[in-house]
Amino acid sequence: MRIPALLPILLTTLPASTAVRATEAHIAAVEFPAAADPLIGQRVTLDDCHLVFATESEATCLGLGPQAAANAAPTLRRVLVRLAESGAIRMRRTDGLCEGGALDDACHVSVSGVVEDQSDAFGLADRPMLGLREGTIHWPD
Repeated sequence: MRIPALLPILLTTLPASTAVRATEAHIAAVEFPAAADPLIGQRVTLDDCHLVFATESEATCLGLGPQAAANAAPTLRRVLVRLAESGAIRMRRTDGLCEGGALDDACHVSVSGVVEDQSDAFGLADRPMLGLREGTIHWPD
């Protein structure tokens, strides 16, 4: 059987990217540091992520928790995401919308990736620093 004849079969049997994301664990970005430890090596999706910084190879996602009291600042958690190859078009969108770290709806995204302990990369071998590798930014539209 020729390869072109297999292509329609493969395309109909492979799950769509949204179907794959639906089977991944979903974690609110603010809960990631506490919830991700047992998920090291697994693919997850961070929800409620505020993208505040991105280059072609990495991004910083902030998770904001609810305010505990009227005068208190909300809980803030930062997650480093090492991005999969995303292409220049996606980076232009990120640069144009999220430059400067505004926490508005324009940069409210979800991010999928594989949970990893990044502590060695930062010289923090004595304490875990969890993040994502092979990350992909999912824009709301």
